[in-house]
Amino acid sequence: MLYNMCMGNISKLSSVKIVPEQHPPHYLLHKYWGRKPHNLLSTYIQFFTKPGDKVLDPFMGSGGVVIESNKLNRIGIGIDLNPMACMIVTETLKPLPDESLLRNEFNKVLKTLPPEVLNLATVLDDNEIYILDNAVWIENEIKRIKYYKNGKRITRDCNEYDLKQVKKSKLLLSKYKKLGLYFPEDPIMQYVKRNGKSTINELFSVRNLLIAALVIKAINEIKNTQIRDSLLFVFTSALPNFSSMIPGDLVTVNGKSGWQISKFWVPKIHTEKNVVQSLKLRFEKYINGKQHIHPLVTNTDFKIYNQSCENMKSIKSKSIDYVFTDPPYGDSISYFALSSFWSTWLKHEVDYEGEIIYDPYRNKKDEDYSARLNRAYAEIYRVLKDDGYLSFTFHNRHVKFWKIIIDACTKAGFDIVNVKWVDQAVASGTQGINRNNTLKGDFVYTFKKLKEPVHNSELINGEEIVLKSVNTLIKKQGFADTASLYEYLIPKLIQKQAFHDSKGKILDIDKIIASKFKYSKVEDGQYGWVL
Repeated sequence: MLYNMCMGNISKLSSVKIVPEQHPPHYLLHKYWGRKPHNLLSTYIQFFTKPGDKVLDPFMGSGGVVIESNKLNRIGIGIDLNPMACMIVTETLKPLPDESLLRNEFNKVLKTLPPEVLNLATVLDDNEIYILDNAVWIENEIKRIKYYKNGKRITRDCNEYDLKQVKKSKLLLSKYKKLGLYFPEDPIMQYVKRNGKSTINELFSVRNLLIAALVIKAINEIKNTQIRDSLLFVFTSALPNFSSMIPGDLVTVNGKSGWQISKFWVPKIHTEKNVVQSLKLRFEKYINGKQHIHPLVTNTDFKIYNQSCENMKSIKSKSIDYVFTDPPYGDSISYFALSSFWSTWLKHEVDYEGEIIYDPYRNKKDEDYSARLNRAYAEIYRVLKDDGYLSFTFHNRHVKFWKIIIDACTKAGFDIVNVKWVDQAVASGTQGINRNNTLKGDFVYTFKKLKEPVHNSELINGEEIVLKSVNTLIKKQGFADTASLYEYLIPKLIQKQAFHDSKGKILDIDKIIASKFKYSKVEDGQYGWVL
């Protein structure tokens, strides 16, 4: 076993090869951001623990650490203030409900949709009614539709019938709203706004908003809590698919991709997928994912706590054998704001004030981000056993965020002992279309718990390290692209804690490089720094 070979010899960690694997079906049950390769997590868990040990993730997110710990007969403990994170992990690990009962209840929900509402998602062809499969809009106008006639795929421009369906949708939504039908009209938080949409309901066509609201109303009326929770999970997992956030193709009348960027963005040309069909597809993916994970989970206990890691009151001091986590990357991903896309439908009570993030729109700036991380890492130190290890992934282009998180570690009493780079299995949502200018993997930093903190007040000049690193890459490959540079540079800055320039100010890496090098097109459309 990896534990028996390597535990106690941290130097062997650098030689452990980790080739990231694609996410298995049970990691695709629900959308979330920042998922790490499952085999990266399992490798680290096996390296630092043995069966029966307690593994903590204080920034649990979608729960990879808890899930992999359970598969490996470790006791996984997850902490997250975001109720959506807790729901996703709980639903992933809980036993699959009786499939026939689940299917029966799912079909009952769909049958509750009134005929006048179901009729909205139809098209007319030679006086025959067919089910609308997809529509493509240009801004606020429906342009083309797709449906199947006798098994044949039909695409065409919209006609008068299609336009009337859109108008009828608005009238029916107004009618049902007056009858008390709920759908979220919560404001979209500024940090995740992309193109002028102001409220959550504006991320859907009126037709899809109405149908979705009636579906979740029917799900909430199910008496069996296990079945109800599973179907709410299916519902929220399908929401992005029939939202207006999917780019559309006017020729094929298909959606071009899923919800990939970490913003609420409705493209100028977007799709309107059939809600019922989307739910049916997600239901089958749910069944498939649950069947896939069922033989992998163990009877080992796991704990999920919806609370802040700034005060892990549910965990005893010195009770945790190992910590692996993925703390918030400063200003990179606004998890709570993005999760509002689901939590508003579920009417979750969310402690937005308690979120650890850099978000100037909510007056959450450096001081708040730093203070909260200091408290979080002090708590991690408290619950971890003496001489225990903490590993975490982190990256951000701004040095100030690196300094904040490393300072939180060292102040708490941790000393860095290993840095390892691991490629991504899939591109991250934060990369969007700018893949050549972002990191394409993760640094995994491992720290050891000391008996007491070691304070280092010396300011090391990182400017020289930056310039030397750029020169090294230019000599090696002819230019220094952003991804290669940061992969090479950041560990050097971290290990030396060289976060300042020659004047004692926080490093501005881009500014330093721009003063000595030229950024230009170099090869195959790629850009980089050259002499």
